[in-house]
Amino acid sequence: MPVPVIVLNFGHSVLKSLEDYTQAASEIYRHYRQGKNVVAVTSAQGDQTDVLLAEARRIGPEGVAKNLPELIQLGERKSAALLALALERIGAPAFVRQARDLGLKAKGPNTEAELVDLDVKQLQEDLKNHDIVVMPGYVAIGENDRPSLLGDGGADYTALYVAQRLGVPALLLKDVDGVYTSDPYAQGGNPQRYDRISWDEASEKAEVLVSPKALDFARENSLEFEIGMPGIPRYTKIGSETGDTGASPKPTKLRVAMMGCGSVGGGVYRRIKANPERFEMVKIMIRDKQKYLDQGYKDHELTTDYQDLVEAKPDIFVDVSGPIEPPLEYTKDMLARGVHVVSANKQAIAAGGQALLDHAKANNRILQFSSAAGGGMPVLEMCIREAGRITRVEALLNGTTNFMLDEISAGLSYDEALKIAQDKGYAEADPSSDVGGADAGAKIRLVSLLGFGKEITLDDIPRDTIENFEAPETIKGAIKRVSKVTKTEAGIEAKLELKDLSLNNFIAQARAEEAHAVFHFDDGDVYKIRGKGAGRWPTTESVMADLYDISASYF
Repeated sequence: MPVPVIVLNFGHSVLKSLEDYTQAASEIYRHYRQGKNVVAVTSAQGDQTDVLLAEARRIGPEGVAKNLPELIQLGERKSAALLALALERIGAPAFVRQARDLGLKAKGPNTEAELVDLDVKQLQEDLKNHDIVVMPGYVAIGENDRPSLLGDGGADYTALYVAQRLGVPALLLKDVDGVYTSDPYAQGGNPQRYDRISWDEASEKAEVLVSPKALDFARENSLEFEIGMPGIPRYTKIGSETGDTGASPKPTKLRVAMMGCGSVGGGVYRRIKANPERFEMVKIMIRDKQKYLDQGYKDHELTTDYQDLVEAKPDIFVDVSGPIEPPLEYTKDMLARGVHVVSANKQAIAAGGQALLDHAKANNRILQFSSAAGGGMPVLEMCIREAGRITRVEALLNGTTNFMLDEISAGLSYDEALKIAQDKGYAEADPSSDVGGADAGAKIRLVSLLGFGKEITLDDIPRDTIENFEAPETIKGAIKRVSKVTKTEAGIEAKLELKDLSLNNFIAQARAEEAHAVFHFDDGDVYKIRGKGAGRWPTTESVMADLYDISASYF
């Protein structure tokens, strides 16, 4: 089963500041968790290209400058690196490739070159090995093996060329959610949005959004593509015909109440505050108000009483706490009150099991909990998407212990490795759930429920502990504690076991807090995914992705 691929282009209008790279990374992660590999093509940040051109004019020769592309390409290359760093923070696998690496070649004038070649096999291999490839647009390798620029809108052109050569969809991301009959940001008027528009009409209506060069390439190659906005789940398709127009609905601002505000909760709080057009944090339930007041939280946002969460009338309840109760009781209550739930609490969700899923369905509410297993690795999404086909899942479901095992294997003691894990925020003050296997056990239960439709208990899962683990004198490959769920004739077999894996094994190749998973299907197919299994930002991103999914249903 080939993995679907999408090409995303991030224009300079959506990469205006450093904060915009976080939103861009979220957009990439949204597609990745849907089971797609991603080629992300970047433009330079904001007016970076104009700044570099101004510098070139001040110090360079008049007329055509042979070395101008050497300078201008720095904007796109910097932008690609920043996006890869934003992806790395949230635990999404990302690999930066330059035009030379990918054999992206062009001919013609060095500031208005035409693309003529791409090493498709190399790009496909990179996607196979890394899932997400980030590459700068606007620049290619021209004559005499020197960089050449592709002219205005060169990043759009790059994205469409790559999509055409790969035979995959392309989505160009701008600061508007599609093509309109007139400027949607202009004062007055009533601009209507096209659901689809022809290449010819787009030349008139979308000339500011898409360069004529990119549009001409698409028309000449009968390439349909979409234009949209990061975080907005609707696009205008540009292709062979023009369709209907209509008013563009605005997002409904959703009220969020949250239980818990530790490392992950603090990350969710910051991200919600950065998206005021979509979400409003109305109340946070914590144990010690003064602690959070000292950190700068507002008094009206904080409470120690669950009833205050209810009275805040949230649209979404976010649980980023740890115990089973009372969070499970509160989750059920919120669903019964008509409130959607996003949970990172794997213990509560695993304990609730199928009955909790049924409860959400009976109340016609959304229950999302992708952050409850895998961190930045979308393992539960894969279980839901491929349920019925899966015969075996092998995964690293606890990034904390993977990190600790790597440190111990490198020579540290158990206590030293634990201290580092706690200092980095991977392990709790009480690490027993991680090292003893209860944390991974809860995640195994969720994999069994969602991927195999079978409920199992923690007692059904033999679990190897790593408490006081000492590395053996000889390690053949890498020591990993592997979660395994297998469909058998008798039912479901699940276990959590320490293994010395060959370095050729995909699971063994996960380093530190990284997480890898391998899915086996009944038709013989094998699917591999990766991410970071622990840490503040990977889990935060997974929570935010669930919030955005719920938000999308309100457009």
